[in-house]
Amino acid sequence: MKKKTYITALVCIVLLLCSGFLGFQYLNVNGRCQTLETQASQLQKDNSKLNGQLSDSTAELEEKEAYLAGQNEYISELSHQIDSLAEDKDSDRSDSDEDSSSQEEGITDPYPNLYAEGFNPQEKDSEKIAYLTFDDGPSSLTPKVLDLLDEYNAKATFFVVCKNNEEYDKYLPEIVKRGHTLALHSYSHSYGQIYASKDAFLSDFEKVYDWVVENTGYTPSLFRFPGGSNNGSSYVVTEIIDELERRGFQYFDWNVSSGDGSNLTTRENIIDNICNNIGNAEHPVVLMHDGSGKNATIAALPTVLKRLSEKGYEFRALDKTVPSVQYR
Repeated sequence: MKKKTYITALVCIVLLLCSGFLGFQYLNVNGRCQTLETQASQLQKDNSKLNGQLSDSTAELEEKEAYLAGQNEYISELSHQIDSLAEDKDSDRSDSDEDSSSQEEGITDPYPNLYAEGFNPQEKDSEKIAYLTFDDGPSSLTPKVLDLLDEYNAKATFFVVCKNNEEYDKYLPEIVKRGHTLALHSYSHSYGQIYASKDAFLSDFEKVYDWVVENTGYTPSLFRFPGGSNNGSSYVVTEIIDELERRGFQYFDWNVSSGDGSNLTTRENIIDNICNNIGNAEHPVVLMHDGSGKNATIAALPTVLKRLSEKGYEFRALDKTVPSVQYR
């Protein structure tokens, strides 16, 4: 009896221990399962996030690749345009060289008659020589200027502008007849027009050249830029100088100004400007005007001629032997 009771108790103890062990194992396994589920859930979230980041990175990469492809196409197009421009430039240069060659041969020169004798500037001696120059004529004042110059046996240079006035046209041969130099200034005297390009200047220049030749039979060789050679585009004026010098023409600026370009200038201002400054120039080229309205110049001229004569100056006209006074 005791033995059965002992066995029964032992079995109960074993069962109890097995139940406890199994319970513990269950709880342990359940906890591990929950942990694994949590980790799995977190991994899914991380994976989803990584997939999103990967997707974003892929889209960004594709966008950058598309941008780079576009840039490569743009660069390629620019290179093509540059090559095309270089070819056009070479072609233009070749055409320009051919045009220059043709012009030298007198084949395609648009101004075939626009040529003058070359120049041979010479150093002047120590004589006191003044070169009086008159711009913007002829006008009704020109005959008065010519008479005053005759009184002092003075020779001058007249840079003329076409006025489309038959009365004024008659003064051109009179200038030549009295031994003065007839030079060119402009046909239109329109800065915006003549300084637009080399060809625009030459077109205007040919008109005033033809006008002088037709009225006098005299071939002018000298010219003066309206406003001086420092007017207009530097590039355009340089081109004009090169072309006209190639054709045998020579330009003169001035180194003594009467200041009569302003309508506010008085007779006294003109006299002072010339007589007080002429000694500062080695070869004084004096700027004056005989255009319409320059009555103050006519009033000042007798005194200018008298005072300079008393200082020992001789008045001569510009010609191809006189060293040029030029701003450029």
